Amino acid sequence: MTDDKKPEDVVGYGKPPKSSQFKKGQSGNPKGRPKGSLDVRTQTREMLGKQVTITEGGKRKRVSALQATLMRLVEKSLKGDMRAIEKVLALATDMAAELEAQRQERSMSATDTDIFERFKQDILAGRQPPQPKGDADDE
Repeated sequence: MTDDKKPEDVVGYGKPPKSSQFKKGQSGNPKGRPKGSLDVRTQTREMLGKQVTITEGGKRKRVSALQATLMRLVEKSLKGDMRAIEKVLALATDMAAELEAQRQERSMSATDTDIFERFKQDILAGRQPPQPKGDADDE
């Protein structure tokens, strides 16, 4: 018995039938996500931004869902709920780290400040600031 199949027609492990393989130039998901539908991040942002009515100190007021959630979390932590305390502390730690990173980005190092001051003095004195070594203009 001889095998009349061409090598590309062989079906087996890692070689699915040609009819079930992806066609060249054709998407595997032709309809895709419908236009106008929202992704999870957008839906979350919208949900947390919605206004809800809460009662605080006997007075009703409207706040965002995120703010109401955070208020409830802090309230639980103040009542001694250990999981809520851990969450609040984790949020506070993250905020402190983010604020420190922002502060670091805005501040100049002592060397940067020194260079800037010398440059400023050169400009105010009407001198040409020194050119960095190795510029193509020096040749």
